[in-house]
Amino acid sequence: MRDQLKLLEELQRHDAQLQELEGVMKALPQKLTAAENAILELEKLLERENSELQDTEAFRKGQEEEQREAEQQLSRAKSKLSQVKNLRESNAAQREVETTRRMIDGRDEEVQKLAAALVQQREKITEHHAKLTAEREQLEVQRRVVEQRLTELKGQIDEARSAREETAKLLRPDVLRKYGTIRMKRGMAVVAVKDGTCRGCNMNIPPQLYNVLQRGSSLELCPNCNRIIYWAKLLEEASP
Repeated sequence: MRDQLKLLEELQRHDAQLQELEGVMKALPQKLTAAENAILELEKLLERENSELQDTEAFRKGQEEEQREAEQQLSRAKSKLSQVKNLRESNAAQREVETTRRMIDGRDEEVQKLAAALVQQREKITEHHAKLTAEREQLEVQRRVVEQRLTELKGQIDEARSAREETAKLLRPDVLRKYGTIRMKRGMAVVAVKDGTCRGCNMNIPPQLYNVLQRGSSLELCPNCNRIIYWAKLLEEASP
């Protein structure tokens, strides 16, 4: 039974290695997904900013058009003022001139604010375009690195799986089945017992069972965690 226990330990090491390699292989594409999502969000941001820029430009054109119309209105009001025939008409024409002039000043101020806003919007868009280009280039580099690493991992997994299969062939079918059942439930299926304590659950085992383990003639389970247990020194003595 000592040889079977040693093989179980070896099988468990292969399984742990496979689990680690497969975990890394699964995590690598997730990193790419995160980078792709970041790029997608940046593309959406740029789309919104371009739409806002178009709205601002359209609004500025409208303000400039109203400003030109107000200037034409001011010109007509001044012409009317020069042709008044009495005080009443003069006062009315003067009020129209002042009102139109204030309107023009308001439009001029608004156009200047919009021009400044457009400069800021274009600067943001330029900045985000540069960032998007850089992130796309970085993603391509990451994709090549990930593809290369995935190829390496696949080779390592194939090698580890082959080694596991060779080890599994040397185990008794009943021992292999028991190991597989416990591993599905507990993760780690084979643990050592040291100083009378199971290293799987850190609980003391009965003294009688501890004596049985030291003989190494049978396959035993921990009464607390139901893992396969062995006396730690048994396999140490078996090591070359």
